[in-house]
Amino acid sequence: MKWLQDEMRAQGLEPKDTPNAPLRSKLLSKADRMLAELAKYKAEDELDGNGVKYWWSEKSVNGQRRLVMREGGKTVAGSATYVDNTLAAVKAGIEKMRKIIENSTAEQWAEAEALRKKK
Repeated sequence: MKWLQDEMRAQGLEPKDTPNAPLRSKLLSKADRMLAELAKYKAEDELDGNGVKYWWSEKSVNGQRRLVMREGGKTVAGSATYVDNTLAAVKAGIEKMRKIIENSTAEQWAEAEALRKKK
């Protein structure tokens, strides 16, 4: 509704559907959600069939499972890796990814954010 947006602007508010959080913050939040989901699982067969909803692949190949950072329905370029197809290995892999993100800076993610905006 244009009138509502105009009134919000007149009051000094900028209408937005989503916050402008940097990619680093979004990935940290997403990693926490992945770890919370993994905490519910008892065995690696529960990792199967989840599609692109999670950071792990929906099936294992040759005893390994692919991990890749995802945010907003897109994968983060250069973030793919393979771990053993065990619940412990997948969890450890996600924890390591989270630590990498946590130890990084927003400036280091600038290139990835720019690539995502171009697409």
